[in-house]
Amino acid sequence: MKPLVTALIVVLTTAMNLTAGNFSSSAIGTTGAGFLNLGMGARPIAMGGAYSAVADDASAVYWNPAGLVRSEGASFMFMHASYLSGISFDYLSFASSKGDSAFGGSLGYMNAGSIDQTDNSGNPLGSYQPRDYCGTLSYAADLEVLGAETGRFSAGLSAKFLSSTITRKAGTVAFDAGLAGKIELFGAPLRLGFVAQNVGPGLKYDNKRDPLPTTYKLGGAVDVSGSWLFSAELAAPRGNAPYLSLGTEHTAYSSDNMSVLLRAGMNTLTLSDISGLNGISGGLGLAFSRVSVDYAVMLFGELGMTHRLSMTLKLGSQEKPSSRQAGKRGGFKHIQEASLGNDAIYLIH
Repeated sequence: MKPLVTALIVVLTTAMNLTAGNFSSSAIGTTGAGFLNLGMGARPIAMGGAYSAVADDASAVYWNPAGLVRSEGASFMFMHASYLSGISFDYLSFASSKGDSAFGGSLGYMNAGSIDQTDNSGNPLGSYQPRDYCGTLSYAADLEVLGAETGRFSAGLSAKFLSSTITRKAGTVAFDAGLAGKIELFGAPLRLGFVAQNVGPGLKYDNKRDPLPTTYKLGGAVDVSGSWLFSAELAAPRGNAPYLSLGTEHTAYSSDNMSVLLRAGMNTLTLSDISGLNGISGGLGLAFSRVSVDYAVMLFGELGMTHRLSMTLKLGSQEKPSSRQAGKRGGFKHIQEASLGNDAIYLIH
């Protein structure tokens, strides 16, 4: 536990004292490894990406490693997503939690398709295929050893190994560090999350080093009446201006056999970059006893929209609690267990 806390303090202190990064709109296009900004999972995207305080499953490897402690048992997530301009992304992650500690990991691969290559005079030189790889190992622990109440606060750390190929290949390491907490707000459970993502030396092609898209996020999420979840997040990314994300999830119907969840969200990241209606997202979740299906759509103005469809298979034997039972347990478990389960496999495309 002590090495985790020490590493967490070092990463956060280093991140907060970065002076070379430019966290403003004037720095758009100055960072590399853009695939690290692609969100994972239909549920988080449908909620506008306001997820650092909500993450409690295998997707926490991406959104906030501290949330791995909240996952129950083991879970696996596989995602295949098709983005704009023919870009595809494949992602596999897992999490295993013992309650007071947890570990996880992921593998990611992005393929940008084939791009024509020319020289400085415009003469064709064939084509090239940009591609990126990312492997992540994560560990998280409850902070009760530091005197905190059991189950209230947790910390997590992820180590990433990156490889990127454009016409030349570059590699580096990066780190994520996160904190998660739970307090009471007017009788309702409030979750808090802070995460520093993609802290590292950047990718070096020849003699030029492209900085990583380091991002700091501070989020909160509150569960109201056992059927509404509201989340908000403020993010400061290197290479762009700070932006706000908002999300909500509503359990519209719940029984012993099925739950219907409605989701909506927005973020202001692309409001000034893309014309037309953009930054708006929405989705639907159908959860049965062992299978759930989640759908998300996100608008990108004149560029079009992206779609995600998630299918979840529960392998555990625990029955899904009702919304009322989940609310009495003082957390977001009715949402987690309705859409995730104890052991889950996610198929996203």
